[in-house]
Amino acid sequence: MKHCRKSTPEPPKLTEFRAANPQAKWDELRDHACYGDVRDATRRDQGGLCAYCELSLTDDNEQIAHFHPKSDHAGTVNWALTWENLWLACKGGTQTHHNDPACYRPPLPDNRSCDENKKDDIVDGHVLSPEEVPLFPRIFRFEQSPNEIRIMPDENGCEQAGIPIEKVQRTIDVFNLNCQRLAEARLSVYRPIESTLKKLRESSFSTEQKVEKQRQFAARHLTIDAGHRWPRFFTLLRWQFGMVAETHLNSLPYQG
Repeated sequence: MKHCRKSTPEPPKLTEFRAANPQAKWDELRDHACYGDVRDATRRDQGGLCAYCELSLTDDNEQIAHFHPKSDHAGTVNWALTWENLWLACKGGTQTHHNDPACYRPPLPDNRSCDENKKDDIVDGHVLSPEEVPLFPRIFRFEQSPNEIRIMPDENGCEQAGIPIEKVQRTIDVFNLNCQRLAEARLSVYRPIESTLKKLRESSFSTEQKVEKQRQFAARHLTIDAGHRWPRFFTLLRWQFGMVAETHLNSLPYQG
């Protein structure tokens, strides 16, 4: 889970729709022309990644997710139409027709994740929203086993950021980011890169040359592309490249 910013101002058509329909429900906006603007803006803000698991978003595996449940009508806020509450997420492994095992892998509900796993629970303050994940330092690390890679709180990063480890762990648990489907998919991304890094470490290049080649390798994998998309499992790659990644992201500068 990476930092995702909310662009300002919000899409003008959303502002217009809310002004004309302050009590509208989500389905009304979903059927309105402004929905496309909301979807496109969130996709751009998030660099083409799911706000929670960091899978690459596609037309057949994306949906607007409400961090605070849109069904909560207890107060004066219409959460369904609040820009700061709208994120773009994958469909959490529920697309049974999908042939990509990263997007669907039985059984359900064990392999359900992201907003599909959170459902309508009110988690504000108890877990991190995408915007609350800091740009720096990195607060997640990963643990590899033979068949999967699991996401974990990074104790040092959490301490530097002043974020309780327990809150980071709850975030992982609520969005089920260690379901087998995602843990195995991370490994398929990690392995080819690690193979190249291992060859570089074992090469006859000088230390300076190895550092430079590692920097170039990290830059190829951790640079947003022409379509404004980050690579799948961005935070995993960031952790895998270590300090080289931090130096590179600082040089961009990285804005999420």
